[in-house]
Amino acid sequence: MEVRPEARGGATVFFDTVVDANQADALVGCYALARREDLPDDVLELQEGGIEGFTVVDAEAGTIGTAVAINEMPGQHLLEVARAGHEGTVLIPVVDEFLEGVDEQTRCIYVNVPRGLLDL
Repeated sequence: MEVRPEARGGATVFFDTVVDANQADALVGCYALARREDLPDDVLELQEGGIEGFTVVDAEAGTIGTAVAINEMPGQHLLEVARAGHEGTVLIPVVDEFLEGVDEQTRCIYVNVPRGLLDL
């Protein structure tokens, strides 16, 4: 297996056991789980620019605030957002159900969080 970090913050994984295009196509878009100690040192480094400073926009609430960090928790990652006009931050689970997309050109993260989550 070979792991190559990508400029946009992800990585491309090459598997020794994939021998043809059909096998490779079946893996496109899949998640690969690996122990941290099995990965190259540089693959987990935050890429320059990261998501810090991206504007976080909710489908209903509009602009929530500015992304501060991604907090890696045992169960899931949490997007930490400094709220515009509020003290402190709000944590948004980074799950497919809440994350609508990321636009690197406009530096926006689009979410659709359940009602009440932003009031916690």
